[in-house]
Amino acid sequence: MKIYKPVFSIIIIFIQLILSLKDYYGLQEWRKANPELDGLINLVIHYDTLFLFVLSIGIFEMLTKPSLNKRLIRIFLVIIIFGYHFSGLIPIKDFKYGIYNTAWFLGFSAFVLILAKISKYIIEKITSRKLK
Repeated sequence: MKIYKPVFSIIIIFIQLILSLKDYYGLQEWRKANPELDGLINLVIHYDTLFLFVLSIGIFEMLTKPSLNKRLIRIFLVIIIFGYHFSGLIPIKDFKYGIYNTAWFLGFSAFVLILAKISKYIIEKITSRKLK
């Protein structure tokens, strides 16, 4: 299995990790400042799963040969990261959740495609050994 030009994906994954950690520590500061509200408010936390989605899409992008599909995946990665974190600037109701749902779908699809590539690679290795 070959990795094609992974620098872009590594940078994007690292940016998402930094933004997720920033959100996590912001939430911890809020919990320290408002302990009485912490148990009363149901917080919707997306930074942890969003990182996993970006990670799986980034890994799939690394495994994809340079083509139009690779460019589209890169565009989606940038839109997901910056669209989610700067969604307050866009005056569309629930834009942030639309971006999150898109990331969920693409992350799951990328995970399935990664498993397909890995299984194809393993099958090719096994059959090449049997032929020798």
